Amino acid sequence: MFKRRFFRNLLLISTVSLAACSSVKEYNLAITEKKHDVQALKQDIELTHQILKDGHPGLYWYISKKQLDFKFDSLKNAINEPLTTKQFYQKLSPVVAAIKCGHTALRFPSVIIKDKDARAIAKNKVYPLDQFTYAVTDDKLIVINNKSKNKQIKTGTEILEIDGLAPKNIFDIVSAGFSYDGYNSLSKNKRIERNLASLYKIYFLERDSVAIKFKTDSTVINTFISFYDKKKDAEAKKKLDTAKTVATTPVKKIKETLKHRGAKVNGEYQLDFKFLDNEKDIAYLKIKSFSVPTANFPLFYKQAFDSIALSKSKNLVIDIRNNPGGTLNASLALFAYLTDKDFVYLAKPINKGGFNTDKYQTGFKKIRYYLTGFNDKSNIYEDEEGNFFSFMKGYTPQKPHKNNYKGKVYVLINEFSFSASSLLSANLKGIGRAIFVGTETGGGFNQCAAGKLPVVTLKNSKLALRFGLNRMAPIYQQDLYGRGVFPDVEVQSTLKDRINNYDRELQWILTDIKGKG
Repeated sequence: MFKRRFFRNLLLISTVSLAACSSVKEYNLAITEKKHDVQALKQDIELTHQILKDGHPGLYWYISKKQLDFKFDSLKNAINEPLTTKQFYQKLSPVVAAIKCGHTALRFPSVIIKDKDARAIAKNKVYPLDQFTYAVTDDKLIVINNKSKNKQIKTGTEILEIDGLAPKNIFDIVSAGFSYDGYNSLSKNKRIERNLASLYKIYFLERDSVAIKFKTDSTVINTFISFYDKKKDAEAKKKLDTAKTVATTPVKKIKETLKHRGAKVNGEYQLDFKFLDNEKDIAYLKIKSFSVPTANFPLFYKQAFDSIALSKSKNLVIDIRNNPGGTLNASLALFAYLTDKDFVYLAKPINKGGFNTDKYQTGFKKIRYYLTGFNDKSNIYEDEEGNFFSFMKGYTPQKPHKNNYKGKVYVLINEFSFSASSLLSANLKGIGRAIFVGTETGGGFNQCAAGKLPVVTLKNSKLALRFGLNRMAPIYQQDLYGRGVFPDVEVQSTLKDRINNYDRELQWILTDIKGKG
């Protein structure tokens, strides 16, 4: 036994050493300039198809096997010349998106930068399209916030062209590989707004300077937006602030009263709680993500609901707009505060049995797959009908929290409420617990493929395939298949509202509470 273990470990160490010799330069070349031959690309197409057949629990929920096979076969037949990774991504990602699963998508690989100084420079670079936040409406691209050095560009300025391309043309190209849950593609504009800079880098050339044509009122401005170094800018501002002498009484720093919500992301807390009126009759709980590594969700919820109970608030607004999801536990823990009855949060998390990403890799990982028993069967069970499933919290009966809230609940949702936030919404909708305000959720009501989310790197192109291994579904189901959770009151802020920072959806709720709606 000892000898067998010794030689196995020796083999593993030797393999790791050989793998470590792989050149980072060669890898970077493979994902940037190298054109992969036709056979290599076809291997990656076949591998993508096989991985999905082996592991995806809902591969044919929204597309038939015949249709999906045809798409993969057609792509293989269409590949007749070498392609770069970027060119190949643009062809393969729409086929993966045809599955209509929001958790299933190709990821574009990043260049590896080994040099510490070079990494610091890259980290501090603010590229041209990262210097704005956007609104996308009616095929128009509008600037909402301007962080560039060009102060002619105001909130509400329309972008007419980027490097000579009209926004509509850019939208059509970058959205071709978007994956949605079922038949609801309403999140398209939100995805472009949030990811325009990174999408542009994938589909077009990444430059340090971009030619942009703006329209302000009746004036058209042609200009170049160049990158800047945020570290140098911050240091310059610090020197300027230090040089200023202000004869005022020192302001005592107020201790943060809301704990456990984690650090800010892009200058904004992902978890927040406050009262919207002086009487503390309207409590407001914002959850922009159910995955905030620096936060403590149980303690954050406890503090918020303790405050609500102490204030005897009659109304609670839960804002999960733009919440892309996160952990099951964080979503379930919130639901436990919103019901006074025992509940089951999750239907049986069906999967296809053991799945091991190493099976589809090369080198050390492939050897590890053979040495460690072929499949990862931990936490895999089989029921009486022969279905495989994983045990997850929420699949068995749960108790409501002892400090559960019994007042009126409003939930703000929109087209970017996804995954765990859609699961929360579906469960609340199922028990009739809340009034939903906003627009249909991007995440499906009846199900999605999530749970454990492996990422498998394709051998030649180095594209990464990500998908979920479990059917994640509430015990409640709606008749309209392949759609999200619908609002009881459909309200959506206009472009003018966004420019003026007016929250039309929240205002509807406040008016309703006051009895004026």
